[in-house]
Amino acid sequence: MILRTLAVAGLATLIAAAPAQAKPKPVSPPPKSSWSKVDPSLFGMHVSTLSAGKDFPGKLGGVRLWDTGVRWDQIEKQQGQFDWDRLDEAVATAERSGATEIMYVLGSTPEWAAKYVRPDTYYYGGGTASEPAKLSYWRDWVRAVATRYKGRITSYQIWNEANLASFYAPERPKHWKRMALLTDIAADEIRAIDRKAQIVSASSTVIQGKKFASESFFFRYLRSIANRKVKLDAISVHLYPWTTKGPGGGNPSDRLEGLEMARTVVNKVGLSKVPIWDTEVNYGNRRDNGHDEEVFGPKVGSAYLARTYIDSLRYDVTKVFWYAWESQVMGISTTAPVSGNVLMPGTAFFTLEDWLAGARWGTCSDQRVTVCSLKRSGERQYVLFAPLGKTRTVKLPRAKFDVREVCTLDGECERIKARQVRVKQAPVLLVP
Repeated sequence: MILRTLAVAGLATLIAAAPAQAKPKPVSPPPKSSWSKVDPSLFGMHVSTLSAGKDFPGKLGGVRLWDTGVRWDQIEKQQGQFDWDRLDEAVATAERSGATEIMYVLGSTPEWAAKYVRPDTYYYGGGTASEPAKLSYWRDWVRAVATRYKGRITSYQIWNEANLASFYAPERPKHWKRMALLTDIAADEIRAIDRKAQIVSASSTVIQGKKFASESFFFRYLRSIANRKVKLDAISVHLYPWTTKGPGGGNPSDRLEGLEMARTVVNKVGLSKVPIWDTEVNYGNRRDNGHDEEVFGPKVGSAYLARTYIDSLRYDVTKVFWYAWESQVMGISTTAPVSGNVLMPGTAFFTLEDWLAGARWGTCSDQRVTVCSLKRSGERQYVLFAPLGKTRTVKLPRAKFDVREVCTLDGECERIKARQVRVKQAPVLLVP
């Protein structure tokens, strides 16, 4: 009897000492706002096997044709002799996969056309990172591509990562002015042939340092573009989080810091009305490049991928091209390396497309969790996500949320119980 009394007393002490569980706090829908349709081309991807005629295993909103074996130096190996087979196949396969945005990158320079040849320092060898030795070589090439793919390739990007010496060599002083000239020439040639094709600036990574807004290639190049009065349809950045410690690592919040720095430059040079596109993005690093390796698990990878596209909607980045469907060199993989099976982040890509493409996007409000509103077929739906690394349970007042199910990035949905939802960093969708 004494032992039993002591046991009961001990249990009571434990119960009294246990912290009370926080009662879920209610959230509210975002304030009323205008609604804008989510263009399916927001959901861009790099897919190297398009040039081999391999169909994409789902919806493909947009594609950037890079690292698909279709660079200038791979097509025009000898002056005036073009091997279009792989690019023909890539464009046809992208069309067959439903892509409404097909972007082609106009570089890199064939050795015969290069002013400089640096096989040991240029990323793709030969003269690929060199400016063309003659501007006529560039004009002829741009004219040939635009003529062949008129009405099929929807946008032309001038160069890839022109701020990096391995992709665009800085041998010439003030080489950003030369890139602005190449941009001007390409814009004139393409528009003379295909008025509907969009002209996208040379891309630049955003290396997050104090002088980015005043001394970076990105700033100097765009300033030269503005001075030349080149009409751009989009400004391209690569928002891999890249701090002063180097590329790799980082998270979607770090990406937004890079976006803010890029937007500061765009505004500073007077190009604020030109849309910003993120034409390469991922997180982490598996390259042997002297920087730390960082690989994210499937759950974190799915959350980061989904947050990237949603953040782009929130902060007016109108197109995003994830790098890359089959690639294993970054920290988040969408497919398995040998089998090619779709992994959780790949499934998240397709699920997010299903949620958002073609829907009408409203606005978001940051509460205990972020709540974003959208409409589909006249029904009000909501996307919720917690701060990175956090988990929060929230209450959904019946008078404010006419929803019955919560859906996750694996494509599954379940009934909402007791008007409460547990929300993590991975977005969820609430539906009627």
